Amino acid sequence: MQVRLSSRSLSGVLAACLLSPLVSVVPETSAIASPVFDDEHLTHTFLHGLAALASSDAILTGARAEEEVLATVGRGVSLPLASTPCHRTEEKALYDAVVPAVVAVSSVYKCERCSDWHLGGSGSGWIVSPDGLVVTNHHVIQREAGHRMGVMTADGEVYAITEVVAADPVGDAVVVRIDTRGRRLPFLAVGSSPDCGTEVSVVSHPVGRYWCLTEGVVSRFHRQQKATGDAIPAIDGDAPLSSPPRTGAGTKPVWMSITADYTIGSSGGPVFNPAGEVVGMVSRTVTSSQTKPENANRRRPLAGETIVFKDCVSTETLHKLLSGHPQAAPADKTAKR
Repeated sequence: MQVRLSSRSLSGVLAACLLSPLVSVVPETSAIASPVFDDEHLTHTFLHGLAALASSDAILTGARAEEEVLATVGRGVSLPLASTPCHRTEEKALYDAVVPAVVAVSSVYKCERCSDWHLGGSGSGWIVSPDGLVVTNHHVIQREAGHRMGVMTADGEVYAITEVVAADPVGDAVVVRIDTRGRRLPFLAVGSSPDCGTEVSVVSHPVGRYWCLTEGVVSRFHRQQKATGDAIPAIDGDAPLSSPPRTGAGTKPVWMSITADYTIGSSGGPVFNPAGEVVGMVSRTVTSSQTKPENANRRRPLAGETIVFKDCVSTETLHKLLSGHPQAAPADKTAKR
C-alpha cells in the first residue's frame, strides 16, 4: 500500500523532525540550590525578634557592653570540645556549608519621638562554638545606653547577646555569648594564617544585603595602630629610612589585607580559606586618598589613582582571643614577603 503525502503534510513532518531534537535538549527549569534571601523580610524579622527579647534582664545593653569590654580586655576564651565544624565538602559548596554559622549583628532602641523599637546599625559575625560564642568586631558592639543587642542566623532565628566574654579593642575583635535557648548551633573553625596570594572568600551583610559572598586573594600583612592612612607616612627625601619606629612592632597587631569586596555592614564578617576555615575577619577600609602627604610638594592622588585597602583582623589576633591565653606573635610576615 502506498501512502501519499501532500506537500503541506510533508512540510509538517519535516518541521516536526527538525524541531523535536531542539525541544528535547532544553533542560527543565530547576530550583536554585543555594538559599534565596528576602532582605526586607529578614530586616523585619530581625527587628521584631529583637524587640520581643528587649525586655529581658539578660540581654546585653549598650551601657553594660562598655563595662564588660573594659573588664575583658586581654582575656582569652577556651573553646569547648565540640563536634565537626561547618566546612566545605565534595557534596557541599563553601557558601552553602558556612552560611548557617554566619550571623547578622544589630541592636534595637527606642527614640524620643515614639514608643516603637527601631533597628540600629547592623554588622556581621560568626559562631565559633555550638554553645553560643560569637566573634565580631569591637566597633560593631553598640555601646549607647538604650540599645539592646542580638544576632540573627540565616534561618531567621534571633538570639539575644547576653555578655562580652573577651575583647581586643586594638585588634578590633570581641567574643560575645548569645542565649541559644538550649540549641546546639552550627559553628566555624579558625584555620592557620594564609600566605599572600591565597584565595579567600567573605560572607557578610553589606548595606543590608544579607549573606553576600565576595571573593579575592590575600594581598599583604602589615602592622598598623591607627585606622586611617594617616598612620603611614609618605616616604620622601626628608624622611630617613634609618629612623627607628616610635612604637615597638610587638605592641601593634598584625592586619591582613585582601582584595575581596566589602563595605558598611560587612564588619565582623568571616574571611574563609578554600577549605571553609576562618582565616581573618573584616574590619575596615582605607583609601589611598586618606593618606596625607608629609611633603607639601607631594600632590594628593587623583580619583583614577585611588586604591582601597581592605584590612582584616588576622589569625594572630583571633588565636590570641580564642586560645584561652595570649600566644607569642609569629614571625613578622611583612618582613618575610
